[in-house]
Amino acid sequence: MKARKRVLPTERGSQMVLSPIDYVIIALYFIVIVAIGFIAARFAKTKEDYLVAGRRLSFPLFFGCMAALTLGGGSTIGSAQLGYEFGLGGIWLNLSIGLGLVAAGFLVTSKLSKLRALSVNEVVESSYGPIARVFSSALTLIYTLTLSVVQVISIGTIINGVTGIDATLSMLVGGGIVILYTFVGGMWSVTMTDIVQFVVKTVGILILAPIFCISAAGGWDALVSKVPEAYLSVGSMGFDKSFAYLVLYVPGLIIGQDIWQRIFTAKNEKVSKTGTVCAGVYSVFYALATVVIGMSVFVLLPHLDNPQNAFVVGVSTFLPVGVRGLILAAAMAATMSVSSGTILASSTILYNDLYLRFVRKGAAQGTAHLKEVTITRLFALLIGVVVMVCSLWINDVLVGIDICYGYLSGCVFVPLVASFVLKRFSPKAGLYALGASTVAVTGCFVVVGTASSVPIVAGMASGLVAYAAANLLSKQKVPSPFE
Repeated sequence: MKARKRVLPTERGSQMVLSPIDYVIIALYFIVIVAIGFIAARFAKTKEDYLVAGRRLSFPLFFGCMAALTLGGGSTIGSAQLGYEFGLGGIWLNLSIGLGLVAAGFLVTSKLSKLRALSVNEVVESSYGPIARVFSSALTLIYTLTLSVVQVISIGTIINGVTGIDATLSMLVGGGIVILYTFVGGMWSVTMTDIVQFVVKTVGILILAPIFCISAAGGWDALVSKVPEAYLSVGSMGFDKSFAYLVLYVPGLIIGQDIWQRIFTAKNEKVSKTGTVCAGVYSVFYALATVVIGMSVFVLLPHLDNPQNAFVVGVSTFLPVGVRGLILAAAMAATMSVSSGTILASSTILYNDLYLRFVRKGAAQGTAHLKEVTITRLFALLIGVVVMVCSLWINDVLVGIDICYGYLSGCVFVPLVASFVLKRFSPKAGLYALGASTVAVTGCFVVVGTASSVPIVAGMASGLVAYAAANLLSKQKVPSPFE
């Protein structure tokens, strides 16, 4: 299969060339991130420190980290591409993320803050038993691993596009840095680096990039007058594509292990709820900023060979020296923050939900804190290696995203949300719902493909029917763990 081009558009007639100042800024950014990751490792003294930052983040830290976690390479590069292709209609990618965070803030944070859990699957087991936990762990592990792979590939794509370094080497360098600081300091390293990345993203992508791109296009009035009329409508992608983003992201954000693990880091219920909702509002502004960047590039370079390059091309071509280095670093920051969070979420599922619960029951009891942290670090390193190998091997990550969100939202959403809503239910209901929805999602993937919202909707519908039937017919009911 023909490889995607990773060069500047033919309109410019040359390879991307940044100034030495831009390269220095990008290099300094990587050095600072690694240094902060190692410094933060001093705080990872216990398993809870390593996995959930000791459950003591205040609002500023929690809000910045939640926003950094959810807005990654797809939210930046992908949203700019949608802005280039559809105009304001491209907001539905990040708008769906924002709506998912707001829903999570109001629906689940208050109840989650009362638990001393580390993962989604602990809640599944407390509601539906150990077999359901294994089932759920497998599905959520696929989800977090695939997201990690996508982000590492995105890091490599940005580095390759900016520097011209071989794509494989770019993934090894960028992904290796993320794996290194995540392995060393766990959630504390992720937290401290996420705060830096949040600041850089806010200044670079939310504020500076749209201003300079609009200016290059001749100002807002000129931009509006030069784009097709359809670009000024939020419905320009059409109902099907817009709805697909809502179905894909909103349920996944409500029950994602990476989101829940971040919620567990808040010091109290107020911080988790307010911080999550504010991160959702921030995502809406981020959506507008990134699609405007894409629209500006469309006006200036309407015939890009690959619209996926709209963000990198626009930033490197139309922004001044120094600023473009900062904004390209911000794009890497967006990708790295999501990658570190999902790598840690994957290692938590593997260690806490599978190894510790079923392979080595009670291993953490009576174990020295140092040993606990060492074991959790080794699992994080193992996940990092798996992610890197998969990143170098997989070619089409979009299919992977569709599959992982399909199984997470289509299969896990219904039984998990039911445990929040219902006061009493049958433990068998969740297991039957997981089984029925998995069959439905898999069947739809085979029949209609992965690039459709049908598998998720079918999975939710079949899971809801199976759950309701099992709950109605079963005489054995247990109280919800949240009651």
